[in-house]
Amino acid sequence: MYAAAPSLGGSVTSLAWVALRSFGGTLLVLTLAGGGLAGWSYFCLREQSGFYGALAAAVAFGESVAIGFLLGAKRAVVMALAHALGTLRLGRSMVQLVFERMLGGAGQAGFGERGGRVARGLERLPLAQADELLSNAVRAVTGDAEQGGWVQRKIQARLLEAVRTYTLARFREEGARQGGIDLFKVQAELEQMVDEALVQKVRGGLRLWTVLVVVGLPLVVAVQTSVLLLLLHSRG
Repeated sequence: MYAAAPSLGGSVTSLAWVALRSFGGTLLVLTLAGGGLAGWSYFCLREQSGFYGALAAAVAFGESVAIGFLLGAKRAVVMALAHALGTLRLGRSMVQLVFERMLGGAGQAGFGERGGRVARGLERLPLAQADELLSNAVRAVTGDAEQGGWVQRKIQARLLEAVRTYTLARFREEGARQGGIDLFKVQAELEQMVDEALVQKVRGGLRLWTVLVVVGLPLVVAVQTSVLLLLLHSRG
């Protein structure tokens, strides 16, 4: 009998609060930034045309709010996921579940009992076979994890995808170094380090998106305003 997908259960409230706080804070900051960018754009254009100045300001503000909504939603999921990994150790639970699906009954044997024929076969799998087992296990767990509210489903889906990606990368390292994959060994290593590694990974990706928005949004508004200024000057 396979275990159920790790449930967020009683932690849904705390995770929802982390997600809501991240979303609301991001949206608020970018809305305020949008107000500043809108005012700057109007200031630059007001002498040429009050109408186009107001239009440019409205566009800049709308862009800021829309990007704030999108980045806020992304930050909400990522920060809730990082919280789940750091405090609930859900990465380890997901690794155990995925490897249980991969190993089947052999995964229940202790490490001291690896002399059996099935266990020996799982100690030196080709990369292609290990990848296939991983893909099948992830598909099975995905079906089990599709439950709960939007935040819970998004966190579970992101967690499962992150575990799949990290496990596959570890398979490739093991295959290149050892000529095959020892599923028992990789599982033990991942259980010890997966939560910390995934927290760093998801937060690193979020930092990249944040930098892109911080740099890109003012640049887009500046280009829009400059183009309108050039057009108005050419008409004048």
